Amino acid sequence: MHEWSIAYSIVKTLTNNFTKKVLKATLVIPQFSFLDLEILKDAFNELKKENEITQNTELEIRIAEPRFRCRSCNREFSMSDVEKQLSDVRSEYGEEYPLHLMPELFPVFLKCPYCGSHDIEAKGQEIYIENVVEKSGAVARTS
Repeated sequence: MHEWSIAYSIVKTLTNNFTKKVLKATLVIPQFSFLDLEILKDAFNELKKENEITQNTELEIRIAEPRFRCRSCNREFSMSDVEKQLSDVRSEYGEEYPLHLMPELFPVFLKCPYCGSHDIEAKGQEIYIENVVEKSGAVARTS
């Protein structure tokens, strides 16, 4: 399960980069990661117990909406700009539609709402720790 390996990476990142107890960590996850957030939180809560730095860490998760850029016309657009196209893909393929399984397939199924090109890229698909609060109250940022 990807959720357990991500939870392990979060704990490892916190323990490798912070020396004081971490009270809270904010994790940014792209909307199309399709991770089970409950499993991720449960995995994190289990793994955090193994280290004094993370024992009491609260994991906050923020979902980031993807942005797209058309390589043909260089315009950017959001999910709401292609919602009709996405809805059509969902209708055609059902619950396990291809973009659910492999978000990297966006250019195959979606096109630029401005010029119609399929040469698009998704931006902001990274999972990263956005914010960390240590026991001292200091706020630090790590990526």
